[in-house]
Amino acid sequence: MAALRGADIVVPDEFDPQDDSQIDAVAGQLLHHFRQHDDRDAFTLLYELCQDRLSEIARRVTRQLGMAVDPEDLVAGYMARLFVDVRKDHDRVRRFLGLSYTALRNDGLNQLRLLRRAHARHQVFDRWRRDAGEPRDPAREVDDREQERELERLGTVFVSIVSVCFHRLPERDRRVLLAREVDGLPYEQIARQLELPSNQVGMILKRARTRLSQAIAATFAPFDRPGETGS
Repeated sequence: MAALRGADIVVPDEFDPQDDSQIDAVAGQLLHHFRQHDDRDAFTLLYELCQDRLSEIARRVTRQLGMAVDPEDLVAGYMARLFVDVRKDHDRVRRFLGLSYTALRNDGLNQLRLLRRAHARHQVFDRWRRDAGEPRDPAREVDDREQERELERLGTVFVSIVSVCFHRLPERDRRVLLAREVDGLPYEQIARQLELPSNQVGMILKRARTRLSQAIAATFAPFDRPGETGS
């Protein structure tokens, strides 16, 4: 039997990663434990147990939507959101795979909408260029499409890096950032919800933003090219 230290969660040795009922039973416990105790081992185990099924679901979503999107990018974005959501008032998830399918499909639909909008803008621009007498450049169009795909991949990587840096912050900083930047709560409500002195919320928020910015910068620092310095 494999068990997390200090947690009443047990994964049987005969665990079948293709058995949806077993995945739902164990994944719900792991996600709840992670949210309650910020236990990264629980999150790691959750991903290891579910990654095959999540990949299958993501591939099904991309086929259903007819999307030329890497299914693993959908999975990475979904797991990144689970990782940074540190609110502890969630009910325990009973059907993790059902939740995952809904989230991955919504993510796919959002990406599809963005791609369609981008395509529509390109069509408008192409018509404008033709009306202006500028000939179409096939090579430029190929480059534009490749740049769009590269930006999507970089966006997924950046979200993952930000999520890791966010979760390394002290819990109070994370909760204040989440309440302000994600939920959009005013300072007074944040103070009441998190039981903080109202005159400290702004200070904590400023410090949390600074810490997060520094952590992200430090993550990217090793990739700076030699001889270049920041402005």
